[in-house]
Amino acid sequence: MKKEFAKRVKVTKRSFVREILNVAKDKSVISFAGGLPDSSLFPLEMIAKEIENTIKKGSDILQYSDAQGLKELRVELAKQYTKTKAKNILITSGSQQALDILCKAFIDKNDTIITESPTYLAALNLFREYGASIKSIDIEKGVQIKKLEKIFKSKRVKFFYTIPTFQNPTGYSWSKKEREKVAKLAKKYNILIIEDTPYNSLKYEGKQESGFDKLLPHHSITLGTFSKVLAPDFRIGWIRADEKFIQIFQTLKENSDLQSSKFFQYVALGLIKNKTLSKHTQTLQKEYRKKRDYMVEALKENFKDNIEFKIPKGGMFIWVKFKGSDTMRLFKQAINNKVAFVPAKVFYPKKKISSYARLNFTNSTFDEIKNGIKKLKDAYVRSKVIS
Repeated sequence: MKKEFAKRVKVTKRSFVREILNVAKDKSVISFAGGLPDSSLFPLEMIAKEIENTIKKGSDILQYSDAQGLKELRVELAKQYTKTKAKNILITSGSQQALDILCKAFIDKNDTIITESPTYLAALNLFREYGASIKSIDIEKGVQIKKLEKIFKSKRVKFFYTIPTFQNPTGYSWSKKEREKVAKLAKKYNILIIEDTPYNSLKYEGKQESGFDKLLPHHSITLGTFSKVLAPDFRIGWIRADEKFIQIFQTLKENSDLQSSKFFQYVALGLIKNKTLSKHTQTLQKEYRKKRDYMVEALKENFKDNIEFKIPKGGMFIWVKFKGSDTMRLFKQAINNKVAFVPAKVFYPKKKISSYARLNFTNSTFDEIKNGIKKLKDAYVRSKVIS
C-alpha cells in the first residue's frame, strides 16, 4: 500500500533548539541553548501541597471537562488584562498549542503574516508549516515603524506576531512610543496584533510598558503561559481575545485535544489564590537577575572588546554579537568544546549568515556559567584560527 504524507510534512522540520537539547543531554556539555527555567527552583513542596488539596476535591476533577478551561482559573487570568472577563480566556496546552490554534484559524497557504526579525523559532516553524508568506521587520536596532506601515499598506496581512517584552531571542523590549505607534497603525489599517508574553513576569529592573490588550484590546490577541514561572510540564497556556474569536478557537481546540488537564488547572489556580505563585515569581526574579549579572561579567572578562551585547532588563536570554564570526561555524567548534548555544541564523525568517548568538542564563549554575563562557571563548579563538 502506497503511503503519501500531506505536503506540509515535507516542510515540517524539527526545532534546531530541540536538536541541540538532545546533544546537551550529554552531562559533559554545558548548555546555554534552551529556553529552560532552572528546575532546581521549581516550588516542589508548594506544588505537592496543592496537589494534595486538589485530590481532596474528589474524583470528578479527573473527568472530561469544558474545552475552554476551568472557569475559576480563567477568572484569575482575566484580571491581568484590560476589559477582559473569563469568557475572553481559553486555556491551552501550553502557548505552543495557542500558536497552532491561531495558525489553523487564520492562515491559508500563501497568506501574508508579519513577524519580528529575528523571532521565536518554534513560531517560525509553525508559520512555515501552514504555508504562510512571512514578511518581517528588523528589531535589533528598534522597531522599524516605517517599514511596518509600508507592509500594512501594500499587503493583505492576516496578523503581526510580536514578542514586545523581553523578546526571544534578543531580550529587546519595545518602548512606550513604539507600542503606541504600532497600535495606532494597526487600528488604522485594521491589522490584528498577536502578542506573545511568555517572559513578562521575569522583570529584573525598569518599568513594564502596557501591552496591546490595553492599547488595542479589540485588534489584538494575547498569548500567555505558566511554563516560565511555574513548571513547563504543567502544559498550561492561554489565549486572551474577543469572545467571537474565543468561540472559534475553542472549536479548533476541541478538534485537537478536547481539553487541557483540568487537574493541573486546579493546581495552578490554588497556587495563584494562596499567593504562592506570586511569591515564587519574586524568587525567580531575584535568582535569575543574579545569573544574568554573573553571565554578563563572565562575558566581559573573557571576551573584552570581541563581542557586543545589551544587558536585557528581563527574560532568559542575552543576545551577543561575536565580532568577525559566523556563529554557525562557531557553534560547531563550541560543541566540540563541550558548550552549546543557539546561533542566530535559525531565528531569522530569511536565512542569513550572522555573527549573533542567543545565550540562556537561567538554566545553568554559576559554575557552569563561569566554565561554559571560558569554553566558549576558547571555541571562539579556535574558530578564528581555523577560518
